[in-house]
Amino acid sequence: MSTTNNVHITRYLDYYISLKHSPEFAVLLRGNWGNGKSWFIKNYIKKHNPIDFLYVSLYGVSSNGEIEESFFEQLHPILASKGMKIAAKILKGALMTTLKINLDGKKSELDIASGLPDIQLPEYLKKLDGKVLVFDDLERCALPIHQILGYINQYVENGGLKVIIVANEDEIIKTDNKNNKTDDAERYLTIKEKLIGKSFDVQSDEGDALADFIKSLESSGCKKYVKRTSWVVLNLFKTAEYGNLRHLRQSLLDFDRFYRLLDKG
Repeated sequence: MSTTNNVHITRYLDYYISLKHSPEFAVLLRGNWGNGKSWFIKNYIKKHNPIDFLYVSLYGVSSNGEIEESFFEQLHPILASKGMKIAAKILKGALMTTLKINLDGKKSELDIASGLPDIQLPEYLKKLDGKVLVFDDLERCALPIHQILGYINQYVENGGLKVIIVANEDEIIKTDNKNNKTDDAERYLTIKEKLIGKSFDVQSDEGDALADFIKSLESSGCKKYVKRTSWVVLNLFKTAEYGNLRHLRQSLLDFDRFYRLLDKG
């Protein structure tokens, strides 16, 4: 289950998520872009019980509501399905017409004989007991870094939940300093000290990642070929000293497409 380079991280995460009480701190997994940290945590979740985790990428997230919506979709996939959303809109329209109520909180053009309490989503965030929250791509969040960390801290401190954060920490601090936002960098480090209990540097594990990437190839012939020549692929990858597993996967997908064209010829 564990990757060779990151076995110590896997063992610690196993310990962390097995705690019966609230640890009252989050775990930070950090590393450069493309080094495989997202692949590592997704693979870790997949090899455990995925329903015990709620995963969200913070890439481009500009409001807390986007995060909560993602959690709701994972907790209630049927209620969050496209069909249910359409049904909800139809029901909402019927209620507005029949009861003469505007559920958006504005007065209807029709007469309102009596008021009704606001219809709100269930308090689903109270049903997160036992879940492990994973926040990926912290450095790519559109919210100010101190604001998103303060939000995450609510789950840890007030919710008593276990939280794993995945980030390119160097990019966070470098961006702040580049924009002369030294105060932001200091605030990040201050909040980090309060929020993060353990930090780990995820190391690239090209061998395990390559084996996993091969599984996603469409052509069975290509899979067999890459498996036979995997040592060549790994040697080229290491010789290039690029270290970006995301591009390794993309290269394999491109080769898979080329291989299928050869089959057709």
